Amino acid sequence: MIKHYATYTWKEGIPYGIQNVDANHPLSYKILSDPYHKWISVEEYKSGAFSKVIYDSKLFDFRQLKPINQTAWNKTTTKESETEMLCEIRDQDDRLILFEHYRFEEGICRECQTLCVHQIPVSYQKVYYQKFGDAFNGVILFDCNDQIVMQKEYAVDEGSGEFTEVLKESWNGQNCLLPR
Repeated sequence: MIKHYATYTWKEGIPYGIQNVDANHPLSYKILSDPYHKWISVEEYKSGAFSKVIYDSKLFDFRQLKPINQTAWNKTTTKESETEMLCEIRDQDDRLILFEHYRFEEGICRECQTLCVHQIPVSYQKVYYQKFGDAFNGVILFDCNDQIVMQKEYAVDEGSGEFTEVLKESWNGQNCLLPR
């Protein structure tokens, strides 16, 4: 029998359930996987009834975001304005794998929504800058249920204000803190 959980967290791009609950709990999550973790999904249930799919690695697998997997990815801008930019992400075989929708504030990216090739949202990133009053300079990746998947903290180039090197990276959602 597949367990229901009160909530879940992300570790290394894989969801883990927290606190077993009854299947008829007002809000619960099921984490489904094949025995080898080749595909993983997170489903939301309300009072025992299916509500929605939060994550499905068959649409996009967060584990692909590790740098070793994206060395051959190619980004092409398809639309650009002062406030937004739309891009296509393709793998080394020129296969479309993602769409990204960037939103800008004062000419700087502050959020990026990621959609699978079927135009279904799979995640979003919030970009933080101390010059905007944020607690750190970096990026937090969230799933479609606002759970933290990954956090990166960056050094910033004084002249351009752009991120340079990664200072800290965490793929454990429980260890990431939302900046105030």
